[in-house]
Amino acid sequence: MSPRDRLHVVILAGGSGTRFWPLSRAKRPKQFLSLAGKVSLLRATWDRARKLVPVERIWTVAPRALAAAVLRELPKLRRDRLVVEPSPRDTAPAIALACSVIARHDPGAIAAILPSDHVIRDTSAFKRVVAVACRAAQGGALVCLGIAPDRAATGFGYLKLGARPRPGFASPVLEFVEKPDAMRARRFLRSGRYLWNAGMFVWRIERFLEELASVAPELHRQTAAVAAGSPGAWRRVPKISLDYAVMEKASDVAVVPLDAGWDDLGSWDAAARHASLEPGRGGARVMVGSEGTVVFGGRRLVAVLDVPGVVVVDTPDALLVLSRAASERTREIVQALTSLGREDVL
Repeated sequence: MSPRDRLHVVILAGGSGTRFWPLSRAKRPKQFLSLAGKVSLLRATWDRARKLVPVERIWTVAPRALAAAVLRELPKLRRDRLVVEPSPRDTAPAIALACSVIARHDPGAIAAILPSDHVIRDTSAFKRVVAVACRAAQGGALVCLGIAPDRAATGFGYLKLGARPRPGFASPVLEFVEKPDAMRARRFLRSGRYLWNAGMFVWRIERFLEELASVAPELHRQTAAVAAGSPGAWRRVPKISLDYAVMEKASDVAVVPLDAGWDDLGSWDAAARHASLEPGRGGARVMVGSEGTVVFGGRRLVAVLDVPGVVVVDTPDALLVLSRAASERTREIVQALTSLGREDVL
């Protein structure tokens, strides 16, 4: 049996709805939005997963508050393949819980962990890279998918390699580097020995759970208890990201470069890049002398005159105008609304 025949896909479908406010809300976070095509980001991830494995080997993990919305958005998802988190606890608990559940069905499974807020234009290239990652995972590596940086981005984590990465091969990861400042990011870009950490992973589930038990034993113990039917153990699960909890401490971590038209839709600026490529998106609008401005709107006309480089988001109950340079700070607006008690628009 080839490694691909043991592959299961885990789609991460959690989210708080802050980065794309006011279009996204707590009950409708960004993965339910159509920000880079005609279908939602979640549905696009499902369609990508279907190119990798049959329906019975696609799992989706989501907090209880979003479970019904996930089932509506993915009507072909088997209900017994929806892993429900009692409450949001960040990526490490979500992934650990999903892997523990799958291990009870298929102890020899390989898992591909896919966030539901990515754009991948070249599905064929993506499939080839996942196949390479599966072979490396079968050999015992915890495999990351990495993106060759095309700019000195400060909003991504980086993976440090010992040498320049080779397409089609897995390379050892020497270090996980959190979001750097601009000077370090430029140095990383020049060196050619760093890749962006895309947050996609492939590993043998048994191998991952062994590593989890070694470096994060409490997280392993409590998520395994939840998977075994003790939901009360979730209260003792720490809230922590996968990189902090596991990957930065793990042994035998590798990366396979991914060149497949990838983008992480983490801000309105990222969404604006894709909207600019698709004329007609964003609702009715008239823009004069406003180069680089993108409007995401509803049904009414939005007109912009001599205001370059901004994003305008028009919804029935809220209007957001922000510079594209500040688009990663949208959550500050959400925090301000929370402090004002405006839960009606969150």
